[in-house]
Amino acid sequence: MIMRKGKRRTQARAFATLIMLLVAAWATAAHTVPEYVLFRDRLALDILKFDSKLKLEPIELTAADGLKLRSYYFAPQPGKPLIVYFPDRLGDIIYKPRHLTAIAEEGYGLLLTGYRGYGGNPGLPSEAMLYADASAMMERIAADALAPDGVIIYGYSMGTGVASYVAARAETLGLVLEAPFTTFGDAVRQQFSQVPEWLVRTKFDTRSRIDKVDAPILILAGGKDQITPASFAERLAAMNSDHASLVVVPDGNHLNLIRKGGAAAVQGFLARLKAPLAGAETDMAYGDAPNVLPASSVY
Repeated sequence: MIMRKGKRRTQARAFATLIMLLVAAWATAAHTVPEYVLFRDRLALDILKFDSKLKLEPIELTAADGLKLRSYYFAPQPGKPLIVYFPDRLGDIIYKPRHLTAIAEEGYGLLLTGYRGYGGNPGLPSEAMLYADASAMMERIAADALAPDGVIIYGYSMGTGVASYVAARAETLGLVLEAPFTTFGDAVRQQFSQVPEWLVRTKFDTRSRIDKVDAPILILAGGKDQITPASFAERLAAMNSDHASLVVVPDGNHLNLIRKGGAAAVQGFLARLKAPLAGAETDMAYGDAPNVLPASSVY
């Protein structure tokens, strides 16, 4: 009987240990799966397929950890600012920002940021390193006078998390957030509501810093976006009512927001950003942009 009890205790301890290991493994997997999905689908881009009259120049950034990261730069004409673009989780700097290349053809500068681990760049992406690389790029822009007439920060989807980080810390003429999420955790739970926030390691927490941006902000959202719904944009706009303007494109989703009318809103926003440079009034307006529904007030 004593032997049986001892054996049972040993089996119970072994079983408890197994359960603890399984729980730990599950927690580890759950803690990394969202990040795996976020950074999994990285495009292998061929800059030769860049369909524009712009003559982009490669610009190499030496990151804090020594990696050489390539982005692409088009110099602004005198009196025009530089648009610094942070792409989505695919790292698409060729196809998605075509509306910005069209704007650059009118004289704006354009810097298409290449993330580490994307488009032939070395390294593996992470939130912390993307922030560090973006900060280093902003320092490079200042040191090399790549934007003598100012910078406009532009982020799309995942890139809005990087853009908001930069805009909250750097001097900028304006910030554009296209299809933003409040936090990456909120975006995960939009698709998988059962995932608790504490299991999502990557934050991209625009919600916590949008009020620190001291410049005009355009927040673009699609009325039919199921990935980053318009409610995310509404919350962000409400957190910086002094500077944020919200534009909801009723027929827009996560991919076609610009084609459905968002491009006109971006053009109107950029045109109004010229006003502070000329000392004119700074009220925001979007003209007759088709399919664009400006907020009835700044949220």
